[in-house]
Amino acid sequence: MTPTPQKTRRSFLTNLGKSTFSATVLLSTACSEDPSTPTPNCTSIQPEHPIGTLNTADPEFPMRQHDPRWGSEIMYDRDLVIQGLTELNGERPADAQEMIREYEDGNNLSNEGCQISALAMALRLFQPTSNPPWTPSYLNELAQYFYYYTPSAISLVPPYADLLSDVTEGLVQIALKEEYLSGVPTWPKYHVDTSPLVRAYRSLPADRRSSYLLMLKTGTWDDTIASHYVLLHPDDTSGPDDRDPLILDPAMPLDKSGAWRLSDSAKAILEDPGIAQEWQDKQIENTQISGVWVIVKWQDTPRQVILAPLISAWAQELSRQSP
Repeated sequence: MTPTPQKTRRSFLTNLGKSTFSATVLLSTACSEDPSTPTPNCTSIQPEHPIGTLNTADPEFPMRQHDPRWGSEIMYDRDLVIQGLTELNGERPADAQEMIREYEDGNNLSNEGCQISALAMALRLFQPTSNPPWTPSYLNELAQYFYYYTPSAISLVPPYADLLSDVTEGLVQIALKEEYLSGVPTWPKYHVDTSPLVRAYRSLPADRRSSYLLMLKTGTWDDTIASHYVLLHPDDTSGPDDRDPLILDPAMPLDKSGAWRLSDSAKAILEDPGIAQEWQDKQIENTQISGVWVIVKWQDTPRQVILAPLISAWAQELSRQSP
């Protein structure tokens, strides 16, 4: 099926001005403790809810990457990837084969689609009435349509960077991020209770938290088989010192339901011997994270405060953790 987005990537870029203006206003809006100053006072100006009710009770949640409705859909064709690596990159055949894992049923959403599934859930939360509805299947089609990746992997860029903005005409964007080199011996280990950005988010009141979604990467930093993406559950009410929060996990088994935590995710994915070996070799801890991305939905209301409360809390956490 050929994807039919409302706008092509080119037409989106020609209309970027309006979205960029809105984002620029929100990014440059700062909190002020002095009501007489021209910038908003974050305690007196309440943010208009940017996404309505976060319907985490949606029966589709969490969207599993191995759902039989889309799990078999191909992301990469291993033979084409190896051909490209050898013929275009000059890799030796044996080295090229090591660069993409071989699965019995192919490099499909079930085996490779945790990030696409996490992003699809974020879009579903922000745009619950979108038609067609956001699913890993539809986002996989659009990602290939926009050349974020192709079956041969000749075109391959991190989907989270601009894909959300492309498919929503700039309304849903990655706003902030932190990344850590998990698995590199010289880097400290980070968890949700030591990540300044995650701590900042979890220190906010519930009504402020609802303006954001957080995508976490667990495992190694390098986006290999030992890396995994999840969403921090919007309904999680634990404080910043809790290391094992509720999550929406694309790898949650289909026969499981109810509360699912970061440690549960680790247990599930470590059933794969290849991933377990990588985590052991790199000394990855069960709740360790290698990155966090803040996803927001922009509005065209110039006086709306979206990022300011989070940036203020983030600055406090960074200051607190500075040597």
